[in-house]
Amino acid sequence: MNVFNHKPQQKYRNLLLALIANFLIVPFLKVGLGGMLSALLLLGTMLIIIHSFKLAKIYKWMFTVIAILTFIVQVNISIGWLLDPDSAFSILPLMIFSLYFGGAAYWICKDLLTTPQITSDTIKGGISVYLLIGYVWAFFYGIVDTLSSRAFSQPLLLKDSFLTTVHLSFTTLTTLGYGDIVPITEVAQALTNMEAIVGQMYSTVFIAILVSGYIARNADKSLF
Repeated sequence: MNVFNHKPQQKYRNLLLALIANFLIVPFLKVGLGGMLSALLLLGTMLIIIHSFKLAKIYKWMFTVIAILTFIVQVNISIGWLLDPDSAFSILPLMIFSLYFGGAAYWICKDLLTTPQITSDTIKGGISVYLLIGYVWAFFYGIVDTLSSRAFSQPLLLKDSFLTTVHLSFTTLTTLGYGDIVPITEVAQALTNMEAIVGQMYSTVFIAILVSGYIARNADKSLF
């Protein structure tokens, strides 16, 4: 069953554009107004995720309301109106972000593994999943850092900026490993190891899908 709303050739485009916008713009957003804009970008990405799937209207409204409430909480944390960025309550937006992004990665992966034909949209979906994995782990690192300030060799959430967590996540996902941030606690070490393994496994599986699709397409052509 197709769980996506868009036509097959269009279903991953908007999500990929939103993820790329987050990746390129967020590093230039500073605290205060920048924090609000960063939260707005995350809200926009969550709304795109919600409306990319075929859901009953009540579920769409429910997930949309949760996304908006998460945005409000995140803005409060960014500006420091009612919530302390270092409080345990501040992990709530990170948990919701990780659920939305992780859910999207799961459904897209499921779709990619069952796709009968490799298209440019398949490649967009594969890239989207890779970026989603990086962001999910960035949120995980933010949660761990909030609960334990000594989990990593340096603080990750500086004035509610996600830049350091995203930097750590993608250098781990790609196994680049600059070494400027080191996991200290067992939980942090387990998370970084798991992300590196997932990154390598996903890259291998995705390339295998592309190669098998290419071979199958050429085999079909050779029959005519």
